[in-house]
Amino acid sequence: MKKTLIALAALSVAGLASAQVSITGSISTAYQSNLAKVSGLAMTDNTLNVGVSEDLGNGLKLAASMTLENDAPRGTAFTRADQSFALTTPIGLVSFRNTRSGGNQGAALVAPANLADDQWASNVIKREAIDVLAFSIPVNDSISLSFSYIEGKNKDAKGTIDAGAGANADPAVSDKAAQAKADNAAIRAGASGGFNPGVTSYVGTAKYSGNGLTLTGQFVSSTFADDTLKAIAAAQGTALVKAVATGDIQSTSFDLSAIYDAGFAKVGFGYDSSRRGFTSDDKAAMLFGASVPLGAITIGGNYGTRDKASFLQLAGQYDLSKRTNVNVSWGQDNQGGKEKDGSDNPTNSQYRISLNHSF
Repeated sequence: MKKTLIALAALSVAGLASAQVSITGSISTAYQSNLAKVSGLAMTDNTLNVGVSEDLGNGLKLAASMTLENDAPRGTAFTRADQSFALTTPIGLVSFRNTRSGGNQGAALVAPANLADDQWASNVIKREAIDVLAFSIPVNDSISLSFSYIEGKNKDAKGTIDAGAGANADPAVSDKAAQAKADNAAIRAGASGGFNPGVTSYVGTAKYSGNGLTLTGQFVSSTFADDTLKAIAAAQGTALVKAVATGDIQSTSFDLSAIYDAGFAKVGFGYDSSRRGFTSDDKAAMLFGASVPLGAITIGGNYGTRDKASFLQLAGQYDLSKRTNVNVSWGQDNQGGKEKDGSDNPTNSQYRISLNHSF
């Protein structure tokens, strides 16, 4: 009996030893001004991540993580951010994630910019909450393939485009170009897939990494629910009715990112084709990033453009240690739209001086 208890205790200790728990995160403080010209001191970008992993034996490994975020004022709660559950097998990785879209396009922006309103606040690229079920296969040491099924955050909800969102609802608007632009805005506002991967999407991804180069390409095909298409067509009397009737709503897209690290500098290029959930006249986005390490200092810039919208970010970072740095960033954003008086939207600027620590 005693030997049995000792054996069970040993197995229990071995089981505990094979399971690992990690708690990581970051905390930052800054003096900043955002695009809305709200300035002052702030606690920013505070995160807490809990990760667990366990070796199941026979080439199987389980890993899960959950991230909490808070950059809001005192008295507000942490909010749930990314979550993941993954199983490594001898032939590949099966994972389920609740995350946000746009990771591949944004990867090209390699400068250490840290701003209150980042590139996701622009009209160049956007991201939305998504659920992802993926299977990744390593082809060799340099190439991997993955196949994903994605649901947009509104998969189970009906489309909710307000017919009044279209320019046709305003009798003062007679400019057909302005009407079409307002109708496109209606798609963006209500169609699950204007800014996220759609009601349901299938994604094929190929990635190469070697010799300092990381190259990733993605093809996405989305299906929109009938309720969503009906909601788009609710703006009757506009070009959208014809677009829906003729199928002129984009359902596929392609994006690419290329990042090259030469040691003395890192450069990135990103391409995002016309977006799903938009009409066929939607323009593609181009993204550029560069960073240069100068000892403990890293400087760089990011730039993105789509049609008349654009953003620019310039940044410098001084590493006090591997975990602590001081960052100075400046940004400029042009939404590419019109004011109520018909004039172009102005280009707004922002800045942030921050002290950042990760643990």
